[in-house]
Amino acid sequence: MKCLCFSDSHGSTYYMKRALDAHPDAEVVFFLGDGLSDAEMLSLSDVGRAWLCVRGNCDYRSFMSGEEVKKLDSITLMGKRIVYTHGDLYGAKYGTDGLLLLAERSEADIVLFGHTHTPFEKYFSTDRGGVYLFNPGSISSDYSAPASFGVITLTDSGVLFSHCKIV
Repeated sequence: MKCLCFSDSHGSTYYMKRALDAHPDAEVVFFLGDGLSDAEMLSLSDVGRAWLCVRGNCDYRSFMSGEEVKKLDSITLMGKRIVYTHGDLYGAKYGTDGLLLLAERSEADIVLFGHTHTPFEKYFSTDRGGVYLFNPGSISSDYSAPASFGVITLTDSGVLFSHCKIV
């Protein structure tokens, strides 16, 4: 199963559209906040995929298509418990301790987060076996860094994470 992962669009849908067009086989889209209205606009015309979204610290509305959007949510796909959040509530800009505590408390195999605008991927060994932390970076390009997003491939034999940059 192929999933796309976006965060921090901040009013720009251009690069998200390009990524969606480049990956028509992706079944799930995770949107990790700070551009909830961008995600809503794209999801309305992208009916072939499941859109799983959380709010970020810059999302001043909490509803998408009439449903309340949480700050933290989870789903199990291909036997992996995936917890997704923006990251601001867990100190993502200051390190991984809060995210690892979240993973432990929620028994997550994967924690997806944004907020930092910086791509990140790391596996941490834990008492339960281990957890992946993954940040796709920001899908909104600024002058200091190109737009980036994540591709997550879930299979029976494991998980593959990729960061993609759009210039």
